[in-house]
Amino acid sequence: MKSIFKNIIVLVLIITLSSCQDLIREDFNQVYPENFFQNENDVRNATTAMYRLFHMNSYGGGGLYSFGKGGYNIYTEVATDIMDCQWGDGGSWASFNLHRWTAENTKGTDGLYWRYNWLSKGEQILKNINESSISDELKNTYGAQIQGLQGWLAFVLYDLYAGVPIAPKEVLENFEEEVYLERLSSKQMVAYIESKLTKAAEYLPYSHPASDWGRLTKGAVNTLLLKLYMHEKNWAKAEQMAREIMKPEYSYALLENYKDIFSIENEMNNEVILAIPCNIDAFKNGWAAHVLPYNYPYENTSAQKWSGYRMEWDFYHTYEEGDTRLETISAEYMGTDGVIYNEENPGTNLVKGALPLKYGVDPSHVGHGAGNDFPVFRYADVILCLAEAINNSKGPTDEAYALIDMVRARAGLGGLAKGLSVSEFNEALLLERGHELYCEGHRRSDLIRHGKFVEYAKLKPDNLTAAHKVLYPIPNNAITESKGAVIQNSGY
Repeated sequence: MKSIFKNIIVLVLIITLSSCQDLIREDFNQVYPENFFQNENDVRNATTAMYRLFHMNSYGGGGLYSFGKGGYNIYTEVATDIMDCQWGDGGSWASFNLHRWTAENTKGTDGLYWRYNWLSKGEQILKNINESSISDELKNTYGAQIQGLQGWLAFVLYDLYAGVPIAPKEVLENFEEEVYLERLSSKQMVAYIESKLTKAAEYLPYSHPASDWGRLTKGAVNTLLLKLYMHEKNWAKAEQMAREIMKPEYSYALLENYKDIFSIENEMNNEVILAIPCNIDAFKNGWAAHVLPYNYPYENTSAQKWSGYRMEWDFYHTYEEGDTRLETISAEYMGTDGVIYNEENPGTNLVKGALPLKYGVDPSHVGHGAGNDFPVFRYADVILCLAEAINNSKGPTDEAYALIDMVRARAGLGGLAKGLSVSEFNEALLLERGHELYCEGHRRSDLIRHGKFVEYAKLKPDNLTAAHKVLYPIPNNAITESKGAVIQNSGY
């Protein structure tokens, strides 16, 4: 099930190094396109290596996603009204939560920006695949995965920074010539992302065997397209794409029990559209370690407890009574010291909020790592996107109400009150998305789309937000190295 990442660190050497000692027991230690891209196994390995960028890491600094510093899903969520971290009020965590980052002090987002170089790596892999001797069918199959990964990465970068430099083919073919590239415009970025994902969707399958769980599918790249159209508020295309994903051939459905989505026993369930596989060996799910207080009576006593991430109390109180999603959030517990901790008696552990436990206990969890997969996209997200697209183009129709009520019913809640205006429906929908998708990395983009990111941030004392902080700053060294070709985002 987790085999896609099993040898990924070794495989990436094929892409990033020009030589590799003792790769095999022959007088053959140079890895070039001329001697590597010779058969399907070579192409498959090179494609798998491209997934390295998207692997999960419990500490951060590894993949694009992480449960520690450096993760797109963490940095964005901490900047919203949902999540905070208890590790000090003057460091990088407070910087994100209170929007204190500047162009001179980006507090660690630099590493995310430089991932744009992987777009060029993907282009080189595509070239090598197309020039290999494998069949056209296989070229399309593996090329679709590479283009899907390029579209995924470009969308993340677009969401964070707007345009980034993307080298055209003529520059890549003359790599010895020094060229300083400008950032693409927003219009160019959207066209690039849409082109890559549309081409990928043409050849990707609806599903993969269990051994390839985590690879891109038609549903995954179409969901990325949906997220792009939502980002651009292109409601017509968003509605069309959401309806496409909801067709029977995709086989997606809401699970009956919210908790089951995130349990180790229910991995590869049909609500998860795209997941990043995790395991206890190399690509660990470190969420529990980041959340658990030292005195929390956790079922698996082998788990480390770092007492960091919290769901802010103000957001916790927006849940309705009886919402079964609250079963994955702990607002009160009796500690191993026999003391009951809650908002009224937080001790040192619940000062900033409740415990967003989210993931079920992994019996194999040791130290800071569990094996629960990270869901990048879920079917519930698609349902709520469709409701939003309909509301913004046609108003709160009966269908829009029915869609949001599907998600609410799974949470044990009654239907949304009827008679809402477009803006009132959007407000209710935004809150529903927060309750449903908390700590999955969607909140920042949702708030920005609804025009609430800066408004909500200003509700926090000492917050230094401003209108331009809907985008992150370009690292100053990127501007310097480009000889001025790269222009800083407005306001920084």
